[in-house]
Amino acid sequence: MKFAFCIGNGESRKGFDISKLGRHGTVYGANAIFRDYTVDHLVCCDRQMAMECTKNNYTGLVYTRKDWYSFFPYDNFKCLPPLPWEEKEKWTQTFHMGSGLHAVNLATVNGANIVVLIGHDFWDSNGKHNNLYKGTENYWAADHQAIDPSFWIKQFKMFFELYPKKQFVFVQRNVKNWHKPAEWKDVPNLQYEELGGLLNALDQS
Repeated sequence: MKFAFCIGNGESRKGFDISKLGRHGTVYGANAIFRDYTVDHLVCCDRQMAMECTKNNYTGLVYTRKDWYSFFPYDNFKCLPPLPWEEKEKWTQTFHMGSGLHAVNLATVNGANIVVLIGHDFWDSNGKHNNLYKGTENYWAADHQAIDPSFWIKQFKMFFELYPKKQFVFVQRNVKNWHKPAEWKDVPNLQYEELGGLLNALDQS
């Protein structure tokens, strides 16, 4: 089985050592995760975020939107693959899908059988924007309002339905208390795991 770890920047993954995942599969990250880790595939949909990578001499593989790709004529930059569906409604359009979801698309394109999602929190943090990097360069302030996760929830469900033979595993620090989206009820290829036991489970598999 081919594992992909798609790392979001939600606050639930604070303190989790991403570097230990590489021995189990391919690691995909989004945006400012590059400040802390060199991942196998980094997705930066936002042009300013991609520019930050170049400014800081990040040498890992970086994917960005085709709209910005010509601005980055570097060997380590690639164009994101297209989405596997027709872009009709606003929430299905590539420009309304963030780096985290584009990383999931990239993982499926690269043939992952099991896609493990870490740090994709969706919900607010004490009523405010939930992101480990909030208040830093290219991110909203720490007191910015929470972001509506409805597009993310619908986009993930599209992946679940398109790839019924792939397993999607959402990992949370306290998964029992995590609010699972109602729209995902009875999805057969979706599982939930506890963050603390993830590495132990992988080591024993």
